Amino acid sequence: MVDGTLSGSSFPTRRVESEGILRLLLLVLALAMPLATLAYLKIQSTRMSYAMGEIKERIHQEEELQRKLLLERSRFQRDEEVQVYATKVGLEPRKQGLLIRRAFTPEDQRIAKLRPVTSEGL
Repeated sequence: MVDGTLSGSSFPTRRVESEGILRLLLLVLALAMPLATLAYLKIQSTRMSYAMGEIKERIHQEEELQRKLLLERSRFQRDEEVQVYATKVGLEPRKQGLLIRRAFTPEDQRIAKLRPVTSEGL
């Protein structure tokens, strides 16, 4: 028979196989999509947590800088008030050019060996 209803024809069998493969692929895709979405959301959540950590650190640094600036401003205002009071009273401004070194230099150590300091000289 020519119409394709012969039992030896491979056309109906191939159609059933391709539908089975297509259904299997759709099933795999239907199962993989939620897992892929879950993985994507987890990655985005991790990225957001890192970004939030950086933002919190930046906010902390800005608050610390603002605290330091406010402290410095209050010191400056206090110094200005002291200067105004000293000018009113007629005091001389003190010399601030004198610096005291905190560590001994090798030259200081050499001089100390040559001339020991006694408590009587004070």
